[in-house]
Amino acid sequence: MDSIENQKLFTNRQINIDQLPDYREVDLSSISIQYRKKGFLRLIFFVVLLCIAFGIGFYFSIPDSVLYTISGVFLFFLAFGFFNVYKLYPEYGYALREKDVIYQRGFFIKKTTIIPFNRIQHVSTSRGILDKILGIANLKIFTAGGQGSDITIPGLLPDEAERLKEAVANKVSLKNEL
Repeated sequence: MDSIENQKLFTNRQINIDQLPDYREVDLSSISIQYRKKGFLRLIFFVVLLCIAFGIGFYFSIPDSVLYTISGVFLFFLAFGFFNVYKLYPEYGYALREKDVIYQRGFFIKKTTIIPFNRIQHVSTSRGILDKILGIANLKIFTAGGQGSDITIPGLLPDEAERLKEAVANKVSLKNEL
């Protein structure tokens, strides 16, 4: 008898895609400018390592043509790295909606991830050494879909990261109670 009642309660109506809300209309919040500084600091550290390696190469008398070729390749990637950090920062955005979290990043290839609250397993914040120095934090959202569907929102102010963590955790716990 219970299965007959459950069959009567079950519905699976078709959804009109045109009536769904457009995620592109959501005003995304941006991350802290400190995240761009973190990217530049990483690149500067890379330059220092490159200079040390170049000095070691001279010390061990590696042929100049080899050193210059390697340096040229590294400088090309370094220039691209600076360009990437500069252009990538404004493209980070996130928003909490009634039923999901939206996270967007990328400028060559834009990637938008939308995670419904009922797929979220847990939420955490993290801060590395550079994050602590620059006063930023990362919000990590872990989903039931595995590592490929998890997201990390970088460059948040620590208070903001904690507020978002609490808001998402509250939404998840409300979904789990229903």
